[in-house]
Amino acid sequence: MDAYDWSTGVYAAAVAIAKCMTTEELSRTAILLTQLGTTLGTLAALRQLEEGGAESITEF
Repeated sequence: MDAYDWSTGVYAAAVAIAKCMTTEELSRTAILLTQLGTTLGTLAALRQLEEGGAESITEF
């Protein structure tokens, strides 16, 4: 799957989810998923630091 297919799939999922939610539910879900993504990124960076030292973090 290339970047265009990935983006299209994510957009389609977002539209499908949004159609089933109120505005408040949609806002809360967006906040939750943003926090989840940020936390996952932080954990990935910390894991890279543990596995390969500071040099590996520059790959982000």
